[in-house]
Amino acid sequence: MAHAGTTRRRLTAAVVVTLAVTAGTLTAGPAVAGPVTAGPVTATTGAVTAPAQSTGQDVPFPVDAMVVNVGPTGFLSFQSGPTGVWRWTRFSDGVSTVLPERHGWADRTDVLSRAENGVFRLYDMGTGADPVVIDINPLGGGHAVAGFAGTDIVTKKANATGGTDLHVIGLREGVLVDHTVTGLPADTVLTAFNMDSPGSAVIRYTGTVDGVKRNRAAVVDIAAHAVVEEYETPATSVTTTALSATHIAWVEVGKDSSTTKVAVTRRGTDETVRHDVGTTNSVAVELVGDWLTYRQFASSPGAWNPRFALYARSLTTGETVKLLEHTTSSASGPEGTQMARGGTFEHDEGLYRIAPGADGARPVVTLVASTGEPTALKLLSHGIPETIDFDRETAPVQLNWTLSRYAGRTRVELVHTATGKTWKVDASHYPGNVVGFTWDGMHASYWSGVRSYKDGVPAPNGAYIWRLTAEPSDRIGPAVEKTGTFTVVRKTVPHDFNDNGTPDLLIREPSGNHLSLYNTSAPLGAWPVTPSEPLGTGWNIYDALLSPGDVAGAAHSDVLARDTNGVLWLHQGTGRALAPRGRVGGGWQIYKQLTGGSDLTGDGRADLLATDAAGDLWLYKGTGNTSAPFAPRVKTGHGWGVYNKLVATGNIGGGPAGDLVARDTAGVLWLHLGKGDGTFAARTRIGGGWNTYSDVVGFGDADRDGRPDLIALTAWDGVPYFYKGTGDWKTPFAARSEAYGYAHLGGTAF
Repeated sequence: MAHAGTTRRRLTAAVVVTLAVTAGTLTAGPAVAGPVTAGPVTATTGAVTAPAQSTGQDVPFPVDAMVVNVGPTGFLSFQSGPTGVWRWTRFSDGVSTVLPERHGWADRTDVLSRAENGVFRLYDMGTGADPVVIDINPLGGGHAVAGFAGTDIVTKKANATGGTDLHVIGLREGVLVDHTVTGLPADTVLTAFNMDSPGSAVIRYTGTVDGVKRNRAAVVDIAAHAVVEEYETPATSVTTTALSATHIAWVEVGKDSSTTKVAVTRRGTDETVRHDVGTTNSVAVELVGDWLTYRQFASSPGAWNPRFALYARSLTTGETVKLLEHTTSSASGPEGTQMARGGTFEHDEGLYRIAPGADGARPVVTLVASTGEPTALKLLSHGIPETIDFDRETAPVQLNWTLSRYAGRTRVELVHTATGKTWKVDASHYPGNVVGFTWDGMHASYWSGVRSYKDGVPAPNGAYIWRLTAEPSDRIGPAVEKTGTFTVVRKTVPHDFNDNGTPDLLIREPSGNHLSLYNTSAPLGAWPVTPSEPLGTGWNIYDALLSPGDVAGAAHSDVLARDTNGVLWLHQGTGRALAPRGRVGGGWQIYKQLTGGSDLTGDGRADLLATDAAGDLWLYKGTGNTSAPFAPRVKTGHGWGVYNKLVATGNIGGGPAGDLVARDTAGVLWLHLGKGDGTFAARTRIGGGWNTYSDVVGFGDADRDGRPDLIALTAWDGVPYFYKGTGDWKTPFAARSEAYGYAHLGGTAF
């Protein structure tokens, strides 16, 4: 049953002031609805998002603070922490006043209050006038403050019959007055008191009316200090309420918490419509024009969750719209508005005013104070260097990205633009919303930060694209997808055919048709036998293959190949493949052995050596000219026919020039130290048993210690072994170790 009367407008449903007088001492603080376990708001599925706008004013809202009260000229906020900070901020210029201690407040006004020993000081923050001082001690004890109505104090006090009376206490022409609110049963048990404005409040109570115990919501006219309207409410739990010029609303939670509905009644009538808002939890409600707004309570002032979005439902058409993507707190605003701390994707985080739309249109959403935080997850900065020089880096490089807030799963892709090779990693999380990982320059498969050595090889040099995908852990907004670039550089090294700063082993498969590249990486003895990189087919037309280093003047190693007609061809290295062949010259069938890769003359260019059937040794000096890569031959020795394998190793003896190792028919390996003019010193025996190998390859510096090394493949099963260079010409190689760990490569190695 409704009892009509006059009243002011609206009630806050989000915040209630509770002040208590105990033994004459008054303390003030907000009683905010507690945390709830929120479920999905199914009833709002498909709700459109109402557009938001901004005032364009640079008014700040404290980060991680809640809005407590909003008046015509400013707002009160509370920032939690070890001590807690209360601030009053003006809308006009954004100037904030930090309050020295907690204050009470009069809803929808600029009035703040402070009490001590029963003496209240009421400050008008809008005018800055001297405070109104009200001493309630002459009224006797027992008063507990329920709220403030402008510069009046509303208290509750036990009456003689055991019920509760409401009192409106204030100053009238400097005289203290105390009015008891009329219209309440003598046995009233007050269950809730919410100020709607300085002129009206909504209370909930139980009491005996017409001989029957009833549950009611009542509208109190503060000026008249009287109940002017009453509405029957169910015996089930009723939580928050709201009031407008035309309607009153309250939230009904079922006994088993299985249902939550918002009952909206046209004032002065029994016309009640119950709205299912799609959750079993209590909600905060407001009436803004002809619309009902509702939101689930945030679990803490700083909690972001799409379950706490602010929705509005039309009381005339039933249309539902989303006003804010999330909220953390809200308060009633002046002139029938609602103020909510939350965010939109258009204008980001801050305090929003929800105002009635014209002629019943959707509420108008306006940002009035900003925290400066984005609502959607954003990339704020990154720490990716423009260039990463892995010759200078002594430790893995830290790659970091800073996000606007904590992200959930964050993935990074590194794509080598020239080859399309892609490496993926799940980034780690660091303090300060930083995500990233340490990169040691390997191009490998990762899962949750653990490398798989299945395809782990040094990443090639050149341009890269990084692609970051970060999902917001709070599920507000889409994932961040950003890209950028960087470049990997290393110095050029001999025998490197894929431009990743390490020597590679070239294998012509047993069929002779396919040529493949095998990568190397540290640690030695654990090089992965990765899927080989194909370098082409048709290589069975050649009877000799060798890698002489860079003989064509470019930065990458080349390949020389002799066909069965004795024509020598050059395949230039590009760093990613081998270029089509170019003819060097004919008549090369006269040579039994060909080798290259050492600078034998000290001019910085790789040279070529060949032995003929007579055992003469011939030097072809490198020119660096693609069309004519070698100068005419020069004879530099005789008697070399005793060797069945020649290998140009680079400088392995510590002398001034490139050296040469040679294997005789008995399997003995000999060292010929280069003199720097294309000739060699007398040989020195450095080992026996080398006839077990089908191929011995001058490999360059595989372990990056500054000294050239050797690779040798066994003849019967193609197992590769690594011989580390020592730099000592007496014992130029250390004992062998397995290079690829029980690999069987087969074919011809060079």
